[in-house]
Amino acid sequence: DIMERRVTLVEQLAKNRQPFPDMDVIYLASPTVDTAKRICADFESRQKAKYGNVHIFFIETCPNEVFSTIQQCPLLVSKIKTFKEISLDFIAAENNVFHFDASEALEKLFGTAKDTSYPAYLGRRLASLCITLNEHPSIRFQGSSGYAREIATSLHQTLLAYKRTNASFWTYGDDHIHHERERAQILILDRSFDCLSPLMHEYTYQAMANDLLDVNEGVISYKTTNNKGTESEKQGLLNETDEFWVELRHQHIAKVIEVIKDRMNDIIQNNSGAALAKKSGADLDITTMAAAVKKLPEYTQTMTKLGQHVAIAQQCMDAFSKQHLMDLSQIEQTISTGLDEDGKEVKGQKLLALVTEQLRKNMPKEQRTRLLAIYYVSQRNVPGGDEFIQQAITAARLTSSEQLVISNFGRLMGPPEMSAGPDKKSGGMMSFFGGKAAKHAPTAEGEYADTRHVCLLKSHLEQLMSNSLPVDKFPAMGPAPANASKSEAKSVRKFGAASKFGKKDNVQLSGVRYLVFIAGGVAYPELRAAYELMQKESREVIIGGTHLINPDTYLVDVGALNTSRSNNL
Repeated sequence: DIMERRVTLVEQLAKNRQPFPDMDVIYLASPTVDTAKRICADFESRQKAKYGNVHIFFIETCPNEVFSTIQQCPLLVSKIKTFKEISLDFIAAENNVFHFDASEALEKLFGTAKDTSYPAYLGRRLASLCITLNEHPSIRFQGSSGYAREIATSLHQTLLAYKRTNASFWTYGDDHIHHERERAQILILDRSFDCLSPLMHEYTYQAMANDLLDVNEGVISYKTTNNKGTESEKQGLLNETDEFWVELRHQHIAKVIEVIKDRMNDIIQNNSGAALAKKSGADLDITTMAAAVKKLPEYTQTMTKLGQHVAIAQQCMDAFSKQHLMDLSQIEQTISTGLDEDGKEVKGQKLLALVTEQLRKNMPKEQRTRLLAIYYVSQRNVPGGDEFIQQAITAARLTSSEQLVISNFGRLMGPPEMSAGPDKKSGGMMSFFGGKAAKHAPTAEGEYADTRHVCLLKSHLEQLMSNSLPVDKFPAMGPAPANASKSEAKSVRKFGAASKFGKKDNVQLSGVRYLVFIAGGVAYPELRAAYELMQKESREVIIGGTHLINPDTYLVDVGALNTSRSNNL
């Protein structure tokens, strides 16, 4: 897109770059002293100046020391034609998902060497998002978290200061001119609110791919075989431009395969030149589909995308089978809900026996640590749970570094809540067990026994949307929320993709916009919960965190809370 705007080259500031003294340069960077020094280094002298006219865009407010550094380079100052501060100190991973690319967050908040200034820093970055959205939201935050309170305070104060110094800045809900929507509401949490959900094996497409396959910042590596039988590794981009991905990413993998089968049959039936046309009525399995794609025309974009997803889905199922995850996932669901797939209660010694039997099997160390972490988190606040946990740890035969990961979950969860009863619903982990599964509206995945666990964020967000989130557990700060009794203004935004593979599924969004921020990382099941509620309630939900986490990166983050990352999983 930027090439169409006559930008011919994109390079990283930190790298050694070829000079283009006759060309203008645009610097898009964080306003740090180090950044300013690097920019100044590009203009050491007129003979060595790398560029012509200079346009500087800092993604947040520029501190005085950065201004001073730039002023010390007269040649640079003479070439500056544009100098602006823009509020873009975040990464938009999806249309409704953002993060700060801050994988150090959990360590800085919960590690042994805590950074006391970090929550305020996160609040300022969160303000950057709100300024971009023209929002000064009504704030709700996790009452049990001092970090969430600090982030909320920093967010509110930063927005107030910005409004005082930028008279033209407006926000929804502050005047009668911009009435497309009511004032937004934001829910601020830290990772301690739900330590369990990021550990669970998920079977929705996006979560499963990011857990089992090689996915890095939306780029996935997968293997494919051409018509001659030659295997090669390819890379694909899983983002909003892939309409098939947008349609299926939050579906259960069984549903994904079912849809792919239907689409394959449709294409085969309507493709008279396909080698498999005569078999179009056959019930294709995923392996047959992969073979079928290779015999269909390869030059169309539709077939390329379909072939990519056939390969990815096949590799998900191959990894699922190879790692024997069916039995393991059922045990995880039983641990988290306290019920087996038949709805019978499983707890205490019976649950311990189920876990220890699995731990004694020949499991990869990562899976063993992950299962024990799930058991630890779910049982830590249960009366008598410590004894059961110690027996499970003994059965798991953990190394010292693996035991450290488990003990670090105690640091993340905070002091045990032994006074809590089995029906406690907010703040602690008691909602994950006690013989009663959490009650939620049915989801598309509810029919599958391996998706009984529902992430805690979903119930909090449901309560926020229905104005029933308890104030004692989630205090309020900042501007008052919109009056629920007022008629809701319509948003011009639509949610959903007009897929080439199916009918248009746009949802007209109305009323309040909801924001969610999780310090310490946001997990893929939580993204799905936000999308599901956006679809159900026709309310816009924007969810994000310090960074995106999958189970492996989450375990690494927890393992690093009191030691070097290099010594962990």
